[in-house]
Amino acid sequence: MRHLGLMGAAVMAASLIHAPAARANDDANAPADAAAIFERLQQANAERAAALQSYLSRRRYAVFEPNHEPDAELVVSSQYIAPSIKTFETISTHGVGWIHRRVFKGLMNAEQQAAAGKGKTDSAITSANYDVELVGTDSQRGRDCYVIALTPKRRDKYLFVGKAWIDKQDFAIARLEGEPARSPSFWVVRAPFVREYQPVGRFWLPLKDETHSQIRLAGEYILRIDYANYEITARN
Repeated sequence: MRHLGLMGAAVMAASLIHAPAARANDDANAPADAAAIFERLQQANAERAAALQSYLSRRRYAVFEPNHEPDAELVVSSQYIAPSIKTFETISTHGVGWIHRRVFKGLMNAEQQAAAGKGKTDSAITSANYDVELVGTDSQRGRDCYVIALTPKRRDKYLFVGKAWIDKQDFAIARLEGEPARSPSFWVVRAPFVREYQPVGRFWLPLKDETHSQIRLAGEYILRIDYANYEITARN
């Protein structure tokens, strides 16, 4: 029962992964509204994705109850090759075996599927999938951001209701907060998440994810992913 809920959180986390973002050109004419900001984001994303050839990184996955040590941990080396190939190599494992088999493996499989084909289109943060509203400005890790509300255009487990922090200089997503538009599992009562990004050279890449899954009859479990040691190859 418990692993079904965690798998749901894993699938949702994988659906949030999008093409890394490189830096946009400075523009003295700041966008006037949410639609203009969102359009700039999408245009910049397309340009940035074209600039990325591949990257390597190290990830640490952990599942735990609040205020407890992890039930299971997994460290992997991850490789992305544009436009849609993702591979994972295990470095170390610790803890409960079924979490590795059902949650961590399921998360990586879902991410590979979301990176290619229809899954990539269905989960993308684009105007085809979301309506947007400008709700203010904020600072994220010392950088000025627009904050826009995202409302999915359909109830889909790969989409979410929430907010995005859009870096004013680079027009890249710096932070996401929200919940799935539709629960990915009967066992998941709620699954609020936060994802933060970091600038790495010309690109913005994931820094950490945290999903708090309220599992029916089992309570709260946290799925956390930390990203580090990026090695990027850009196209000339």
